[in-house]
Amino acid sequence: MSNRYINRLSLFLLFFLLSATIAPATAPAQGGSPAIYTIGCILPLTGRNAVYGNATLEAVMLAAGVFDPLSKSPFRLVIEDSKSETEAARLAAQKLAAQTDVICILGPLGSAEAIEAAQEAQKAGVPILTFTQNEKITDIGNCVFRYFSSGRMQVRTLVKYAVRDMGIARFAILYPDDDYGREMMKFFWEEVLSRGGQIKTTMSYDKIQTDFEEEIIALKTPKPALPGNNQAPSGFAPDFDALFIPDSYLRVNMIVPQLAFHDVTGVHLLGTGAWDSPDLLKENSAYLEGAIFTDDFYLDSFYPEVSDFIDAFYAAYRREPGGLEALVYDAARIAVKVIAEKRIETREQFRNSLLEIKSFPGVTGKTSISVDRDVEKDAFLLMVRNGQIMQIK
Repeated sequence: MSNRYINRLSLFLLFFLLSATIAPATAPAQGGSPAIYTIGCILPLTGRNAVYGNATLEAVMLAAGVFDPLSKSPFRLVIEDSKSETEAARLAAQKLAAQTDVICILGPLGSAEAIEAAQEAQKAGVPILTFTQNEKITDIGNCVFRYFSSGRMQVRTLVKYAVRDMGIARFAILYPDDDYGREMMKFFWEEVLSRGGQIKTTMSYDKIQTDFEEEIIALKTPKPALPGNNQAPSGFAPDFDALFIPDSYLRVNMIVPQLAFHDVTGVHLLGTGAWDSPDLLKENSAYLEGAIFTDDFYLDSFYPEVSDFIDAFYAAYRREPGGLEALVYDAARIAVKVIAEKRIETREQFRNSLLEIKSFPGVTGKTSISVDRDVEKDAFLLMVRNGQIMQIK
């Protein structure tokens, strides 16, 4: 039997499961307004991003209560396949918007697909929660919401903790000269200044570089305080208390031994979710002791809602969820909560109720929806302690 046939058979069984277990519990409201238990969903179930689409569909199904053994789910999911294509995403949004029993849309994934779907949803006045890193997508209109993590959120959590809780005021940045490195450097710089801290120095390196001697020596050489000051630096000790390295755990493992070799010690090492891997500590755990970094989701979190989610996800699918599934699960749970608790009868009521979400206890952290219809949340704070990664907040 070919893999293509197996994939199609799996997709058929998945849609059969949906239609069999998520039937509408109520008739459409009077006057053509949407039924209160119907949610539309656009995800790439086929095409290049199918693996992500099917994984997130599992998260939506779990949030809708498909696998609740105590009661039959009252929610009906109307699923459309974006096929990992922008035109398919646009047509899917059109189709869902035309169905008056669809009160909101979840998805799609990806920037280009999300933009096309959001434009169609806005035309029809259907609230849509997009899963994209594009922070400007909400500019399309007042029905467009963005529910996704961002590097800015991770950096905000990290700097807030470093300044407020650790009392650090002087920072340096060592970053890769690529899109991710430059963006995170910019976010970190802005956040430090906004909290009254100082950026003492920044150094970039090539993304394929393995020897960082030149950059490290430059980092630990204090620079003149004012432009035009020709006074020679006094010594070569670092004049900063924390060093931010927004790169993968692979390159961090290359950098930290070289920092120690060049006597850059006694400074706090700070990082992003790109550090979060068990392999981070395989070789250089001693150099990373006390390092702090953030991530959007943490499997070993001490928050009870996280462990409950992991248990439920594993019971349903026999695997542990990743960060994307956790994020989409939270978005779907918020939609379910709003519809069920507010007894929503119109799309406008749903849109207005989303704007009232504050400190929702999600598995990816406490979540609020801003007036700009963007998600706001704190990332998980993680620390290397006694050779292990542990959550500290």
